[in-house]
Amino acid sequence: MTDLSRREFVGTTAAAVTALCVSPSLATACEEYATRAILAYPPDRLTVDVASIRNLQLFQKNADHLGLAGVVSTEPVSGRLGSYPAGNLFLFPWVKREGQGRTWAAAVPVSMTQFEPAHPIPDATLPLDEYFCRIVLQAPWTSFIGFQVDKPYSASDAVLKWFSNVEGVAGNKAVGIDWTSANLNQPWFGGSNWIPGTDALNGNAWRRVIVAGLQQASVGV
Repeated sequence: MTDLSRREFVGTTAAAVTALCVSPSLATACEEYATRAILAYPPDRLTVDVASIRNLQLFQKNADHLGLAGVVSTEPVSGRLGSYPAGNLFLFPWVKREGQGRTWAAAVPVSMTQFEPAHPIPDATLPLDEYFCRIVLQAPWTSFIGFQVDKPYSASDAVLKWFSNVEGVAGNKAVGIDWTSANLNQPWFGGSNWIPGTDALNGNAWRRVIVAGLQQASVGV
């Protein structure tokens, strides 16, 4: 099986399991398993909605006052305002202590090209990515992986395996990425709260495609 990629192996295995299901209910369950198994692999490129591009612009101008919750949909999802494809990068601001008491013009996506005005996440009391999924988007949080974007980390923090500093994102500047999530990442990365910085469970592949999505969103800005 040296010529069979892990993606092809999982897809073949999932298809085989689906074929073994004889009842309609079992067939549906197996189809859901097959879809979830395949989507555990990152797409070659993420899509980025216009609302997230605007939110990145807001962060770019106010990094001392705001951070960004980030999630990527691992399957097609529907929320209170619209539906979104698998492999979409969502960015949404949260307010730091320094930004309290001000009005911030955040945006929440209705579609890939439409948005509505929204209030940012008021603080970091609750997990930011899960707050965005549950409260703002009102979409199933189990259909996402999560991370955070902020100002670059110090040299001592940047060496930690769950942090990265990345160039060329916000206004062609560096940003810091925290690859951890309190609850979203565990089902996709073997129980790990952070997206691994290794090839295990496609961690590096997910990190690369997310960074590319951030750079793409920055070009949109």
